[in-house]
Amino acid sequence: MNGHRISITGSFHDRLKSWLTGHLGGHERGALVLFRKMDRTVSGLPASTRFVAVDVIEMDGDWVVDSSPVHLRINLRKFQDIYLRCEQERLELGFAHSHPGGMLSFSTKDDQNEQSILRGYAGCNGPEVSFVAMILADGQWRARVRPGAAPQRVMDVRHVCVLGSELAVHINETGDAVPSELLRRQEAAFGEPFNEKLRSLRVAIVGAGGTGSSLATLIARAGVGELIVIDGDLLEESNLNRVRGYRRCDVGESKAATLARYIRDLGLMLNVVAIEAYVNESPEAVDAISSADLVFGCTDDVAGREVLNQAVYYYCQGLIDCGLAGNIGVDQEREPYLRSHKGRVSTVLPESGGCLRCQSVVTEEKLSYESALKARPNLVEVDPETLREEYYLVGGGERAPGVGPFTSATADMAVATLFDLVRPYRRLPSDIRRDNIWYDFVHMVIYSNMPKDNTDCFCCGPNGLLLESENGYRLRMPALGKLC
Repeated sequence: MNGHRISITGSFHDRLKSWLTGHLGGHERGALVLFRKMDRTVSGLPASTRFVAVDVIEMDGDWVVDSSPVHLRINLRKFQDIYLRCEQERLELGFAHSHPGGMLSFSTKDDQNEQSILRGYAGCNGPEVSFVAMILADGQWRARVRPGAAPQRVMDVRHVCVLGSELAVHINETGDAVPSELLRRQEAAFGEPFNEKLRSLRVAIVGAGGTGSSLATLIARAGVGELIVIDGDLLEESNLNRVRGYRRCDVGESKAATLARYIRDLGLMLNVVAIEAYVNESPEAVDAISSADLVFGCTDDVAGREVLNQAVYYYCQGLIDCGLAGNIGVDQEREPYLRSHKGRVSTVLPESGGCLRCQSVVTEEKLSYESALKARPNLVEVDPETLREEYYLVGGGERAPGVGPFTSATADMAVATLFDLVRPYRRLPSDIRRDNIWYDFVHMVIYSNMPKDNTDCFCCGPNGLLLESENGYRLRMPALGKLC
């Protein structure tokens, strides 16, 4: 599927919708939307820029020359300061307006207005700029992009994705939808255009082991249009009891590349690529993450989760992170038994849900322990008390044994969570949180942990990372390389 994509936070969407539909006389209204352009290419996938909204400017007062229910004429002389800001902050200009009559398509007058704005914009900021146009009608968004070098040319936008407490995907009409026979039962459960919404998404999966491989095959069969599999590990024989898409002859091969090849051979209507790297070490992997609408975290390392946790806010995307925990006991006959085994699904959106730090999935203690363990693998054998006293380290937490039914069940719940974000269907008890759900496979209960109420959190707090500029380095982390 071709076409660019637009991402906007729920608060910006609500503000835009309230403004554009709020004229007492039912007139058209307009607003400027400033975007950060995420155009880092992913080898093997079609070019598809994400435009992430970072500010909204309501056009009122002397911005408006005149208006009516069927037209809006704006003062082009007011744009000079906006052009300068776009140049200084490396932003792209967008214009959103309403069609009070409900027409969800661009008019001839819209063509003229967009080209007039873009000629002035490109004349000041250069022909490499992009101009985003958006229409709101009957609660639905339609969008397109024009390049500064050719104002008359229109480039498709496949969707406008609103990230509030859910993932509201407003798709443009497409002529290459998934054949209804392939996903008819899914359509029967979730209605139209659920399948088309999934197909418009670019999804990244970080980690291709027990949970990640199950999740990747489920996502591919669900009809997602573009899939990125990221993992730097090689397949080990001990992995084979719980993974999907691998064979014994694949032992020693790249997990990411092998899984991508397996999915490609299924003959489904999707593009899938592999990145054979660790997300906390690879600029290529982080660039791929920045291009995705939603990320599944299936990695077993805390440093990788730290990267994904921050990417949610810098890149305005959804994160569904999975993990397992467990404890093995020994009975009176000296036989092992599962004292506990549980799977976690954490759902973090830019303005909804506690981040992985506030959920205590990522902590400084765990990061320190993991770093020390990488330098000295023998520390894994040291008891927790000695770690604390002699090495000033807190253990990395309980390690769950890798058992296929539990990893697969957790993956199932993660994919079901994506479905609920796109087309809400869950009716959760009052004591279950959407952002943190644990599935206890031993006691057969579902519960939530209460994330910290930390207003000082540097990720999700009021003064956190939301829509922050990276300022020259990917995620402001020099180890991940400079941005071009």
